[in-house]
Order: sequence, then structure tokens, then C-alpha cells
Amino acid sequence: MASREEKQTEIIKAAIQVFSEHGFDGAKMEHIAKVAGIGKGTVYEYFESKEQLFEEILKFSVEQFRLGLKESMDQGETIERKLLNCSRYNAEFLTNHMDIVHLAMKVKMLSKDIRVFHHAAQAAIHKLYTEMVKVAKEKGEFRPDLEEELATYCIIGTLDQFCKQRVFCDPRPLEEIDHQAIVDVLLKGLR
Repeated sequence: MASREEKQTEIIKAAIQVFSEHGFDGAKMEHIAKVAGIGKGTVYEYFESKEQLFEEILKFSVEQFRLGLKESMDQGETIERKLLNCSRYNAEFLTNHMDIVHLAMKVKMLSKDIRVFHHAAQAAIHKLYTEMVKVAKEKGEFRPDLEEELATYCIIGTLDQFCKQRVFCDPRPLEEIDHQAIVDVLLKGLR
């Protein structure tokens, strides 16, 4: 038997599918329950409303992004490899979650709770990048006088905008995105 947390995750994953297919207004709790293989009443045992469920999807997605980003960083030995991994992960995540990202941008009313959560999640992601910069500087991969906070913002902003451009504005297959080019630009400016 699934734990409460596992059941909640199953419902969230089903809801992601339904919201992606039908949008916020078209998504129905009955359909989410059917996709999750449970009764509609069970969905309401975990989430009091469609709005709350949608906000939990956003939280779940942001947390999945943070965990995947950390794993991408951890798999790199050098700052170049870490940045390549981060760039690839950003593009892959955006591509795989495009429907939810678009939907989140359209939803006008988000609770204070989700705004606070999002702010904290962004701070946690920023901290991952800051630590990556600090370690690279300590290893001599960046110049010793590099301003770590500024470098962190440059990396986050550049990777974020580059990946959004390639995924949303100038869509390309993932294998055609030149991550090495963006990493080269970053490293030449930061060394």
C-alpha cells in the first residue's frame, strides 16, 4: 500500500498530465482522479481545490528542478562540465515541462503561500550556483578576484535566458542546442 506522500505524488503526476492536456480551466478533478486510478473523493482528501492542486504541481515541479540541477552540478568535475550539465538540464527540463511553464505564466491568481515558496526555492537554486562558483574559485578555475555574487547572477541569468530562448522563442531539438558555445562565453568572461 502506498504511503500518503506517495499517493499525493501520484495525484500530482496525474494532475500534471491533465493540466497539460486541458489547461487550467479545462482540467477537472474527476479526470485527474481517473488518470490517477482513484476516486474523485480521494483527490479531495489530499487537495481541497483545483487551485491548491495546481499550486502543489508548481511546488513539485520547482523542487524537481532544484534536485535535478544539483545532480547535474554534482556530476561535473570541472566548472566547464558543471556549466554544460546545468545548461543541458535547464533546456531539457523546460522542454519536458513546457506545458506547465506556459500554464503557470497564464494563471493570474497565485496564493501568498506559493509566492513565498517560489521565492525560497529561487534562493535555494541561487545558493547551489553560488556554491559552485565558490568551489571553482577555490580550485583556481576562476580568477582569484572574481566577485562571486556577480558571477552567480551572470551564470544564472545567462543560462536561464539562453535556454528559454532556445526552448520557447527559437525552438530547436535538444541535440541542436549549442551548450558549449554559451559555456565558452561564460568562461571567457569569468576567468
